[in-house]
Amino acid sequence: MTEAAPLIASLQDVVDDTYLFGLDRQRETMDLTQSDGPYGDRYSSGYRTDMTGGTITFVGTDEITVRAHFVGSAAPGPKSWLWGWENVNSFPEPVVARVAAVREFGQRFAITELTTAEVPLTAEPATVARRFAAAASLIAGPLPFVTFALENGTVLTFLVESPALEPIPASAIRAGSVLPEAASEGSISNWSRALRAYAQWRGFTLAEEGGALTLRAPNGHVEAKLDDQGRLTALSMSAGPTPA
Repeated sequence: MTEAAPLIASLQDVVDDTYLFGLDRQRETMDLTQSDGPYGDRYSSGYRTDMTGGTITFVGTDEITVRAHFVGSAAPGPKSWLWGWENVNSFPEPVVARVAAVREFGQRFAITELTTAEVPLTAEPATVARRFAAAASLIAGPLPFVTFALENGTVLTFLVESPALEPIPASAIRAGSVLPEAASEGSISNWSRALRAYAQWRGFTLAEEGGALTLRAPNGHVEAKLDDQGRLTALSMSAGPTPA
């Protein structure tokens, strides 16, 4: 019997379903674009934007030019998140067209935060920006996202696509850094749900035993121990080839 997909009834359900995937792909992209900062939102090697052409070029050891899809922005002034489809920046239509899929998803599941153009911030701009960008990375993708922190504290988010950004195979080493980071941020509520979605979308083999979920990949495994309310209580990682 196939396990039924979990119900989607709130923004938190969407965050639980998408956040680990989004963070994994962002970290993967950060390595290629040589971004830094605590949220991967600064680019010491430099970058160039061409919104007329709908591209961003990251300047590092090797230049990478990607197609850019504007997701939205979180601003400390108005203390709000603004979805890209509102297009107050007058970007060309192809730059904002993709994010409309998020609004359609929100309408389908009656998620107000995904259908309202401007949403009040419930946390720091960078945190809110990553939550919404991670949701868009699956709903309007699957594509990785990048963030840009401006001097005034506003955080811009884009989905990006390029042959150079095709996903690498599932990695226990990557998961071993993504999971603690997500835990420290407090964005995930139901870790059982989040880990199952992560395994599905990033291609991990999932094993469950005695209150623990284990993500297995060719280069190792990560074990997450949960309490009876689905909260994360411990993490451990083992690197190396996974036994057949």
